[in-house]
Order: sequence, then structure tokens, then C-alpha cells
Amino acid sequence: MKHRFSEVALLCLLAFFPCSSPAVPRHVYLTWQRDTSTTMTVNYQTMEATDASAVHYDTQSRNGIVSEYRFSASGTRHKIAGLEDGRTIHWVELSQLEPGRTYYFVAGDAKNGFTTERKFQTIPGGSQKLRFVVGGDMGTSPAMPILMSQAARQEPNFAVVGGDIAYAGDQLTNYTRWDVWLAGWEEQMVSPKGLTIPMVLAIGNHELRKEAQLSGTNSLFYFGYFAQQPDRSYYSRKFGENFVIYALDSGHLSPHGPQQAAWLDAELEADLKFPFHFAVYHVPLYPTKRAYDGGGSVAGRNAWLPVFDKHQLTTAFEHHDHVFKRTKLLRNNQPDSRGTLYLGDGCWGQGARPLDNTVPRWYHEKVASIQHFWLVDVSKDRVEYRAINKDGKVFDVYPPDSRGAEDAEKVFLSLAKPQSSPPGVSVEK
Repeated sequence: MKHRFSEVALLCLLAFFPCSSPAVPRHVYLTWQRDTSTTMTVNYQTMEATDASAVHYDTQSRNGIVSEYRFSASGTRHKIAGLEDGRTIHWVELSQLEPGRTYYFVAGDAKNGFTTERKFQTIPGGSQKLRFVVGGDMGTSPAMPILMSQAARQEPNFAVVGGDIAYAGDQLTNYTRWDVWLAGWEEQMVSPKGLTIPMVLAIGNHELRKEAQLSGTNSLFYFGYFAQQPDRSYYSRKFGENFVIYALDSGHLSPHGPQQAAWLDAELEADLKFPFHFAVYHVPLYPTKRAYDGGGSVAGRNAWLPVFDKHQLTTAFEHHDHVFKRTKLLRNNQPDSRGTLYLGDGCWGQGARPLDNTVPRWYHEKVASIQHFWLVDVSKDRVEYRAINKDGKVFDVYPPDSRGAEDAEKVFLSLAKPQSSPPGVSVEK
């Protein structure tokens, strides 16, 4: 089911976010292309022609006075072919940064001007506790900025989006949807301490044009707007000494296997020294709304489950179905206390879909029709997960001995009738 919003609604959402003059750089957001502790890539856009891409930065605030920043970096710029407004996308990577340090920066050039001062913090390089938020299926509905704001209030070190970002379908005529989403991120994904929150993005089906699937010219916005991994649609990022995140492509531009599965196997083998390993992707291996034997889910289980099980993947973050889900621990496609936890199912902006009599299924521990995102706290010997709704209420906590678990269960009971698998329920074929 597609969710479409009228151009009037999009314009109203754009009006919600303050805009500067057309020449001034816009849509400032942060990604990583390499080490998360010592680099940061500043992404921004300009509507006017420019022959420069620059970021001036410092470890102290300089209140936007460009000449007072001690450091500067230049980057690359490009356009998306066929985009009618001819905007320029700038990528400036800052390197040799100090782990766990706050940096202040402005981006732009002398001709068009510079952004207001913003700040970010690099990832600490040791085994300190880290926090991130994760979800997917966002879009441009009025719920999107509200959920973003609630996520930012949790003061995460970074945020992960598991595909279906702006619901633009990679159509050049849908560029305003990206403008709404990027404006929302720029304004809302700022922590209470004023830190701009970096993003890690995985690809989903709404980043593609269906008629051009698996084409080298597909996903122009996904690859053209976000400096992450230029040569393929899956990659990994390490965070301190405690965990790695593998952003996977669930059959959109790259098949699940054999090449991607072999890459994942090698990466997990090389990353054994990290206590925890997380995968994020779009189409669930263990769906909630869609059929268990759906093509994308079957392909994922066939290609990835042997790899997940072999390396005891900690958690897989799944999306696409627009509901809330927490599974049992699963290994070898059955409940197992040594197994992987599967969390989902992509409802960070899109409306929650109603559940029907096909759920819960044998693998479900908890399901509900609730918009949400996940808050994840990772220390060197423990991971805790909290599901948070649009009102900022924590309604699920795992493991059950974590702080606030009992209170969260009461909230869950007030939001949705709890559902658990009755004895003897099997997966529909």
C-alpha cells in the first residue's frame, strides 16, 4: 500500500520549517563514509551556482564568524542529472578528528554565504556506553517531525533509518518530498544539548523506481544526497569498541546472496572482537503484516539466516510492515535462547497498519499497531532496547530486567491489547 500526500500538504509541511534566502546553503546533515570516531561528512545543498564546497570548524564556538575558525576542509560537489532546479549537493569530509570531541562548524562559500553555526560530537573510541535510535518507513506525514523530535530528545549519538525514507520513489518530480524530509531532519534531529545527530541509512523499496530495478541509474537521490558508500548499497560502520552495524540491502539493488551474503559472512568473521553485532535492513525475514512466505522474506532467510546464526548476530532491525514487533530469540528458524532478536517493523512516521487474524505468529513475542522508534543503549557487556511512541512514552523494554520494564508494560497495555502466540500456532504457508 502506497501513502501519497498532496502537493498542498507538502507545501504546508515545508512552510512549517524556516527557510533562508535561496542562495544560502540549506539542508545541512551529517553522515559517515569511514571511521565514526575520527571523521564526519558534512552534507549540504545550494540552489545557486558555486565553485566551492567548504566547512570551517573548531573545538570551540566561533559564533559563525568564518575567519575565526581554526580549521577548514574543502570537499566535492555534484548535481543530480535531470533535477529541474539544478541544485548542487556538497560533501565535505572532516578527518583526523578527536574521538568523543565536540566540534562547531559552518558550511558554505563566500559567494552564497555560510550556514549558521552547528555542532556535532564524534563517537568515543573506547568501550563507553553509546546510544542510538533506529526505525524506518518515515515519509512526509505530519507525524514525521513529531517522531523525529521525540527521538532527538533521547540524546542519541546517532540515528539509523532502515529504508523508505522520504517515499519519493526516486522520481525526479518528487524532489519536494526530499526537501520536506531533509528540512525535518535538519530542524528536529538536534539533541537538547544542541548537537546535530548524524545519520546511517539503509536502502528500501521506496528509494527505487520499480521500472528501473537493479539498474545502475536507479536510486539517484539515495546515492546522490547521502555520502555513505558510493559503490554499493550495503556497508558496515563500527562504533567504539562495543559494536558494529551492518546496513544491508534486502534485495532492492543487490540480491541477498550470494555476493552480499558472502560479504556479510567475511565482515562478521573479521569483527569477532566486538561484543555486539547489529543488522539493519528493510524487508523483514520475520514479517508481521506480510506473508511469511513472501519473496523478500524467503530470500532473506535463505541467504542471511545461516550467516546470522553462524556468527550469533545480536539483533536485526527490520522494517517495511508499519507495525511494532519484538520476536522471541531465534536461531535455526526456531526459538532458541542463544538466538538473534528481531525488532521492527518500520513505523517511524508512516501510519501504523491494523493487525488481523494472521498475527501473532509463532516467532512473535509482542506485536501492536503503534507508530514508534527504538532506543538502543549499548555498553561493553549489555544491550537494552526501548520502544517509544509519538507521545514520547516508552511502551516496551527488553531485556525484562531492565530499568522501566514494568512501567513500560503498563503503558503497552493502555495502548494496545497485548498479543502472544497461543500454543500450537504455526506459520501460514
